Amino acid sequence: MTQNGKSFHLSRRHLLQLGAGAAAFAATSGTAALAQSSPPTELLVTGGGGDFGTYLQKAYYDGFQAASGIKVSPQPYKGLAELKAMVEAKAWGQADVLLISAGEAAIAEKLGLSEPLDYSLVKSDDLLKGSVGKNYFLTNVASSVLAWNTDTVKAGSEPKTWVDFFNPSNRMPRALFKNWNQTFEIALLGAGVPIDKLYPLDVDLALKTLSDIRDTIRWYEGGAQSQQMLGGGEVDMAMLWVNRADGLVSDGKPVKYLNTNTVLDGDAIVIPAGHPNKEKAMKFAAYLATPEPQARLTNLVALGPSNVNAVPLIDPTRLAKTATAPEFAATNRFQDFAWLAENGDRLTEMFNKWLLG
Repeated sequence: MTQNGKSFHLSRRHLLQLGAGAAAFAATSGTAALAQSSPPTELLVTGGGGDFGTYLQKAYYDGFQAASGIKVSPQPYKGLAELKAMVEAKAWGQADVLLISAGEAAIAEKLGLSEPLDYSLVKSDDLLKGSVGKNYFLTNVASSVLAWNTDTVKAGSEPKTWVDFFNPSNRMPRALFKNWNQTFEIALLGAGVPIDKLYPLDVDLALKTLSDIRDTIRWYEGGAQSQQMLGGGEVDMAMLWVNRADGLVSDGKPVKYLNTNTVLDGDAIVIPAGHPNKEKAMKFAAYLATPEPQARLTNLVALGPSNVNAVPLIDPTRLAKTATAPEFAATNRFQDFAWLAENGDRLTEMFNKWLLG
């Protein structure tokens, strides 16, 4: 995901933490919050803050307000634990709509925490295959890319594939996301598994691939940290989220990255199950499925659209920075969000055990 430079972080927002999250949420939610929802002319939407929040305002919120007359009131980011607490407490004053990671959206669907989308209103025919669930769809497309520091990795010796990145004879320090999610997929690509054969994940092979380079790995837990590590020269190569990699390039850092042969995720829209404002929220979902707001976002940040009809509306130089650009799209694939939601507990346990070993 992109809000905080993260995606589907089961190790941080893991299902085992939902009870604790619900308790904390309940402790800080007043009685009024439990009873109230937003006014008829307002929509409460949770999403990323900072620069990304500004991008969302310009790309999504302003246009929806102009088209519908419904004002979008941005709210602080909320994840799966907060969604569960909200639904159980009927705390509708917290949010009408959530923009969360696709993996968490898949879990929310599995747990019955989200409303099924009305696909007679939300037009999904033009959305990319793999980006749509029963209760959610991706509003943008992110990716994990192979990046390197051009000051320390000289021309001609740069990694050209994930197999090069994971080559144990290469002793360069390299940065990886300290989470099985995405990292397992990337490790399997590094082991030579074809991208269309990733699922079900061969966890033993992924762990072996990581073990072979264990002493060269530098772990990061957030997007800003990953940028600091590669841009500052702490590591020579890194698996980075595409918006973070492109941010380094835009800032003039000595960084290049590849947009090919990688896994895709992104932000997904979710409406809390049983929400009294679901009709209004569904209108917002229908709007975000259209090409125009998605194109505006890509023109601001290196995240691709999920609606194929957005492509002609995007500045070609901006589209070329994304993993859904025509020259890259066929080499990449979406994560299997439903499979990850079903197997997340097991994979988290195996990864944490490996980290301790």
